[in-house]
Amino acid sequence: MGRVKDIPMATRWAIATQVLTHLVVVADPQQCRETPAYLFDELGREIAGIAERYRMPRENARDLVQTLGAISVILFGPTFETPYIEGSPDESVIRLSECAMYRPEREKRRDPLQVNRVCLAYVKSAIEALNPRYTISISRARCGRDSYCEMVIEKKRG
Repeated sequence: MGRVKDIPMATRWAIATQVLTHLVVVADPQQCRETPAYLFDELGREIAGIAERYRMPRENARDLVQTLGAISVILFGPTFETPYIEGSPDESVIRLSECAMYRPEREKRRDPLQVNRVCLAYVKSAIEALNPRYTISISRARCGRDSYCEMVIEKKRG
């Protein structure tokens, strides 16, 4: 059940509702001000729980592209849908021509650097929770004036 198309619509909604409800329940404003990563850590743990519950793959970089993509589409919509682009079990690349978090034509009031920080916090927390042996970096970003977003999931060194 690793691809979005394999997950029934009712299950997608159940997952989205569960995650957003969880975030609201744990959103202690005092804690969020002191520790900005708090919500993303919680989101990562919830994503890992979903992956485990629905037996989504997460053993290697290829699996992580698939699982991160499926969950991100459920949470943020179809602009996060990506085919597996390239790579190996130790390193894989995701490319997105659109971004659910940043659309220049609509985002006149939001700082692109803030969008980039939020996106990076989201994907890092998700990958860390799904498989702590891997990491993710953003090498290109639409909010950074690139024509597409590119993320690299790779096995941690050392």
